[in-house]
Amino acid sequence: MKNKHHLGSAQWLVALPLALCVGPALALDAPLAADSHVNSLLPGNNFGSLPTLNVGGGASALLRFDLATLPAGATAAKLAKANLILYVNRVGAPGAIEVLGLNGAWAEGSVTAANQPPNAGAGSGISVPVGAANQFLSVDLTGLVKQWISNPGSNFGLALQAALSAPGTVAFFDSKENTASAHVARLDLTLADQGPKGDTGAPGATGATGATGPRGLTGNTGATGPQGAQGVQGQPGPVNLTYVSVTETLGGNYWAGYTASCPGNTYLTGGGCGHRDNNSAQDDVKVNYAGPRPDSPTRNYQCNLRNTSGESRAIRVWAICASASSVTLR
Repeated sequence: MKNKHHLGSAQWLVALPLALCVGPALALDAPLAADSHVNSLLPGNNFGSLPTLNVGGGASALLRFDLATLPAGATAAKLAKANLILYVNRVGAPGAIEVLGLNGAWAEGSVTAANQPPNAGAGSGISVPVGAANQFLSVDLTGLVKQWISNPGSNFGLALQAALSAPGTVAFFDSKENTASAHVARLDLTLADQGPKGDTGAPGATGATGATGPRGLTGNTGATGPQGAQGVQGQPGPVNLTYVSVTETLGGNYWAGYTASCPGNTYLTGGGCGHRDNNSAQDDVKVNYAGPRPDSPTRNYQCNLRNTSGESRAIRVWAICASASSVTLR
């Protein structure tokens, strides 16, 4: 049976500072233990190593936070506020996303659309408008995190997907693998009634050097270099086409074969035949065969015709010939 996570009303804003409660309070971050996204269009693919968490266009993102940083004895009643902070890397289509609780285990390096855990159900989560890139979004998850504190075994993390009210939304959020901006998703927690404030501790050690900033713009294109040396000239192609035409007289009610022959040192490349003149008598002449002569196909164009009328008809056969270094018959 699925657990039903009731997240409560949505509260969102851009670049929201962490809210502090009146009276003694402790603010801390729950570390991001795993993040990835899945895509229904690529159901067998895992995207756990990518620098963005994709939402929309068939994709949904998954996040899980480690609550082990909570002080010993912390209870749900002591949680004053829990805010999910996301950084919008890019927006493909503005709209809104929905934040839902997950109801099953998953692993960053192996989760896919085919094996992803179920979530609390579309429409049951918190809808958050997404309109522009390069800004933070904050979502109030106090109710859901209280459930996780009371029942640690139910903390399977979160799903981000396009909201039912804006199914065409497409957005990309920074993942913890994004070393260019290092805007990793975080869960800000505020605990109330933690007792009196203690003395200021000694300064901690200097942190590690941050990631290298994004690459600068590409410079102007340099001047065109000198032209390279001319390559070796290729072998010349066929040249010197020759057209050979033969005119004959074909008797009435008679058939005959005629040949147009290429001159020496040339080879047959094509040809044709038929009635010599463009008039109504051409309907009397039928071509039975037109093509290279079988016994000399590289030199002679053969045409076999029949005159179906009782009168003689003028016939023309022509061949197209070209010089070439060699000819291959297949």
